[in-house]
Amino acid sequence: MKKILMLLAFAGVASAASAQQAEVTEFEVIQVQDKYQVITNPFWDNWFFSLGGGAEAMFGDRDWAGKFRDRISPTFNVAVGKWFTPGLGLRLQYSGVQARGWAKDQTDAYVKSDKQDNGYFKQKFNYMNLHGDVMFNLNALFGGYNQHRVYEIIPYLGAGFTHNYSKPRVNAFAVNAGIINRFRISNAVDINIEIAGMAAEDKFDGELGGKHGFDGVVSLTAGLTYRFPARGFARPMPQLISEIELANMRRQMNEMAAANMSLQQALADAQQPVEVEETEAVVVEDANIAPRTVFFTIGSSELTPREEMNLSYLAAKMKEFPNTQYTVYGYADSATGTPAFNQTLSQKRAQNVVDLLVKKYGIDASRLKVDAAGGVDKFGKPIYLNRVVLVESAQ
Repeated sequence: MKKILMLLAFAGVASAASAQQAEVTEFEVIQVQDKYQVITNPFWDNWFFSLGGGAEAMFGDRDWAGKFRDRISPTFNVAVGKWFTPGLGLRLQYSGVQARGWAKDQTDAYVKSDKQDNGYFKQKFNYMNLHGDVMFNLNALFGGYNQHRVYEIIPYLGAGFTHNYSKPRVNAFAVNAGIINRFRISNAVDINIEIAGMAAEDKFDGELGGKHGFDGVVSLTAGLTYRFPARGFARPMPQLISEIELANMRRQMNEMAAANMSLQQALADAQQPVEVEETEAVVVEDANIAPRTVFFTIGSSELTPREEMNLSYLAAKMKEFPNTQYTVYGYADSATGTPAFNQTLSQKRAQNVVDLLVKKYGIDASRLKVDAAGGVDKFGKPIYLNRVVLVESAQ
């Protein structure tokens, strides 16, 4: 009975402290949503496939010899890639088809005509350009993530190599740069207008020399992009909670734990005869000072200063019972994030609590065991009750 009375008295002191804190902190704590903040997605999310076609013009060693229109030829491109963040992505693109230019001699590579009125010969050859590109979504980088934005401008820079299918089959190193104008049609499909440039080694057109020192191709294409599921980025939802509400939730959970302990003790007492001895009553403190609750914000495993202060009391009590073992259970709410992400997040939350108890408050690490449950909804609504770590006695 004395044991139960002591627990009730302790709960009363905790309630009084919470009430005193409520008088001082009657305001709402609002986590403002950062327009740049998104939750990191798994590797297989945000992949895309694109296909386009248009026209290109080659700038070779003799590009000045004829009219610009005589160097225009068809081109197409096909690409696959992934957006790692809203502002940064990678892609692998295959482009090309045909290039046209001018040569000085009929014996030069890729000559496909007799001498023209200008004294030069027309060139034509088939080729491909395989290159990897780093893409930068300027709208997302400077304006934040918005999955409903209709237009976005995406410059890119990359490198690769060219291969000429026509004989002589020349291979050349090339660098690529361009701008993708992306127009959103739906969550899955975009229209792309791409302006691209390629600079290749001087041997690309089969000749060496000329006024450039390199050969180049400029193209304009239009096409479609399909984004595979899962697409888009999840945002951490802004959390709205008052200090009073948080204190009440913590008090209720601790009261439930204390009531559970009292019922277990009452059941044990009922199963044994009570022996009344005329001896001095001895009060034995209970090492089971848990469960203690530690709350986290959505998507985060970092401990707030307030939660660190609450853990200091737990550490002090742990030191009073040096032989007691404890289990630190980590949880995440299953309503947000993937199962794999929530499993990792719950593990990090529990481990951060253990690290704080060991490194800052001097608790022996061998007394603490970490257990991560991943995403759950066992603590009910509101869902942020599930973003928690519970420290319980293992005895």
